[in-house]
Parts: sequence; structure tokens; C-alpha cells
Amino acid sequence: MQEEVSQKSMAFIIQTGKMTGKVFLQAIQKYLALGRQRRQLNARDKALHPAYKGRMTIREMMKERSGLANIEIHDEHIHDFEKIARRYGIEYAIKKEQDKTPPHYLVFFRGRDTDVLQTAFSEFVKKRLKVQERPSLRDKLQQFKQQHKDRATKIPEKVHRKEIVR
Repeated sequence: MQEEVSQKSMAFIIQTGKMTGKVFLQAIQKYLALGRQRRQLNARDKALHPAYKGRMTIREMMKERSGLANIEIHDEHIHDFEKIARRYGIEYAIKKEQDKTPPHYLVFFRGRDTDVLQTAFSEFVKKRLKVQERPSLRDKLQQFKQQHKDRATKIPEKVHRKEIVR
């Protein structure tokens, strides 16, 4: 009970010569007007700067009634594209096509985001090409093991002999 009362209580600091009902009423009116003004500013900020949502469903994107465009990606490493899209602040939706044997993905995005998406997509392609060019760490390790085995067969083992001299 005490907690509920303390959560709902407010503190007003009013500097006045004499506290009357009229002064108290003016203070409350100013407080309420300030609250209305803050709500209006917050609503205007939300309208001017909508919250970034990142990955969405296609239905959520269709609610806004803006033109959607899509790109088909044949790469199974779609999570790399998702990281890049989040970095660029793109609202997108991904749909996997079930009927294709290698996975094909359709990436839907808003029509106004085409320039940003092209930049993000080119970065994704560069990253994928760089990964394909680089040999894996396991392959390198296998090569080093093979080199070590080759060297071991060429170098004879050292023989230590101890003789007791009398």
C-alpha cells in the first residue's frame, strides 16, 4: 500500500510569498501544460524520425503501402547480409524459396532504400568473395602437418650413446 502511494506522489517546488489555492491551481495547470507540450514534441519527433525496425515480416512492410522491391540471393550465408543491412539501417524482409534445391532467398525492401541497399549489397558481395578466395584455417593446418611429416622422413633421428669409461 505504501509503495503505491509513493509511486503516485509528486513533488512541486513553488516559490511564493503566500500559498493560496489560486497559486496552487496555477502551478498544477503549468505542470499539465508542460506534460502536454512534451507529448506533442515526442509525437512530432516520432513522425519525423520513425524508429528503425531492421528485419520485418513482409506483412509488416506491406502495412505502410510503400512500394516494395526485391533482390534474389543464391548464397546460403544470408546471415552475413543481415549484419550488413542492420549496419546500414535498412528495413528488410527475407523469404526463403522452398522449391529450389540450393537455397534461394528473396530480400524485400522499401523502394526508397534502393541506393542504400545497393551499397550494402555490394559490401556483402565483396565480403563473400573475400571469404571464398581465402583458404580455410584447417586447410592451412593440414598443409603444415604434411610439410612436417615430409621433413621428418628426410632428417635422420639422432642417436644418443652413453659409454661407461673404466
